[in-house]
Amino acid sequence: MPTVMVLAGTTEGLFVLESDARRTKWRRRGPYLKGVSVNHVAWDGRGKTLYATTSTEGILSTRNFGRSWTPLNDGLPIRKVWTVAVNPKDPRQLWAGTHFSYLFKSDNRGKTWQAAAGYVNAPGKEGRWGDWGMGTIGNSLHGIHIDPQNPKRMIVVSSTDHGAVRTEDGGETWEYARTGVFESCPDADRSLRGKDSTAEERVKTVEAHLAQVHACTHRIGISPAATSTLYRQQHCGVYRSDDFGRSWVDISAGLPDRHGFPLAVHATQKETVFVIPAYQGKCKKHNSCIQGGLDVYRSRTGGHHWEKLTEGLPRKVHTVVLRHGMDVDSLKPGGLYFGTTAGEIYGSADEGDSWTRLAKGLPRVQGIVTVVA
Repeated sequence: MPTVMVLAGTTEGLFVLESDARRTKWRRRGPYLKGVSVNHVAWDGRGKTLYATTSTEGILSTRNFGRSWTPLNDGLPIRKVWTVAVNPKDPRQLWAGTHFSYLFKSDNRGKTWQAAAGYVNAPGKEGRWGDWGMGTIGNSLHGIHIDPQNPKRMIVVSSTDHGAVRTEDGGETWEYARTGVFESCPDADRSLRGKDSTAEERVKTVEAHLAQVHACTHRIGISPAATSTLYRQQHCGVYRSDDFGRSWVDISAGLPDRHGFPLAVHATQKETVFVIPAYQGKCKKHNSCIQGGLDVYRSRTGGHHWEKLTEGLPRKVHTVVLRHGMDVDSLKPGGLYFGTTAGEIYGSADEGDSWTRLAKGLPRVQGIVTVVA
């Protein structure tokens, strides 16, 4: 029987929840890398290697699930690393995204790194570098999404004014991945229709809005069942693409709020996607939060219709689920898991129909990755 592991990166180390394929009883291990802020992890199934990105120690790897770790920072001058991805066809090749929105590449399983030359000249470079304090993590490259069938196709996400860029030649050349996203922003549309300002002022308002808010891509998910189909949770809506990010369609209708952070795509059903809205502007201490009921939304129609999933979830919370805070497993029926900034992890073994709290009392959960071994 396969083993299911939910790997949770937190501000105080890496925790592992483990179960069999029934997913009814869970065992908790950790923290590993105790006291270290773990942002994200990636699993190389062929090499049985786990990679972890951290806020202070760069990238580390383990081949014994946390009992010992090897630093992998040669050629990596920035040690605040937000994400790492393994080439699904060639596990020797790794990609890493760091603070200040830099992209690094390794061709020897992380032993040495070099800046990805093509990305240096990718569109949006004029506003990419530097730092700012907006959001939870500031200026960072936090998403690297590789087509599992054709690893030369990638989408990279950073918290800059371009939102995301795509490549089809392994990172040699890049183009914007935002057609259809900017054009459908309702806040921009309202600004254009404003009556208390001149046309020139309205255009400037729209440009400022798109650059600073709407362009902020929080999470992209590739459908493993049909890898040209992508879903995207923006600062200002949820979108779908059927041409690997070249163009997008707004699928936000039916959600209680367009804003949110995490997103997950079903492992075998390309029309099934999950999001957790966050209600912007309702929190005194944070810019965005879930205040009240903790609700997951599922679409089985590629975004044409959404249903609210609440069974087993708390109805009174003040928390949020971060960008990489939700993931699915590959079993049937599919399992879905998410972690909150309040240190709780919830799981569903029936594709969201019912939920169980798997852990509580953890530090802030920053990323969830599932492994079926």
